[in-house]
Amino acid sequence: MRKHGNEFKVGLFFVLCIVGLVYLTFSTGKVNVKKEGYRIYALFDEVAGLNKKAPVALNGLEVGKVEDIRVVYDGDTTKIKLTLWLAKEAKVRENPVISIKTMGLMGEKYIQIASHEGKEFVAEGSVFDGKPYMDLDVVMEQAQSLTKDIGGLTEEVKKIAVNVNDTVSENKESVNRIMESIEITTRNFEDFSADIKMHPWKILFKTKEEQIRERKVR
Repeated sequence: MRKHGNEFKVGLFFVLCIVGLVYLTFSTGKVNVKKEGYRIYALFDEVAGLNKKAPVALNGLEVGKVEDIRVVYDGDTTKIKLTLWLAKEAKVRENPVISIKTMGLMGEKYIQIASHEGKEFVAEGSVFDGKPYMDLDVVMEQAQSLTKDIGGLTEEVKKIAVNVNDTVSENKESVNRIMESIEITTRNFEDFSADIKMHPWKILFKTKEEQIRERKVR
């Protein structure tokens, strides 16, 4: 009895493991059984390690998978053609933007379809050009180049600042005299404005000194 009891426990454990494995397989959405859908195609210059069965998201919601990846030759160009399987209820509007995105810390690649506006929906079998993938290494190289450019610009600004300081120091007395003249002129103008406000008729009538000066000139 004990022997048969142990065999029963092992068998039950094995069956539970199989059931759990099947549940996980279907719950992750990697297998679509008896689910209707349609296919569209996307062309990329490179896919950056994207694999078959990778998720396809419509505006951030997973609605399908990458069914096939193959190399195609069109004249002088080489492209990667993706077959995207989408669930029947996931309708994509015209002029979608299809791009490769990275998911999570592990860097898993997936397809993102951005489709927000459009009167019509794309038909099954439509082919679209994918948005070029921006590799992280390329981004880092561009960031380093930009950092160098900013560093060079900072050095140039420092040199200009030093030259300005030197120029100001060498002409300090002249600058001080100019500033004093500006202050005096400002005070005189303020006094003149205050006097005009108090005696606005002065603008219309000439002073006695001006009249005497005109007579001498005549």
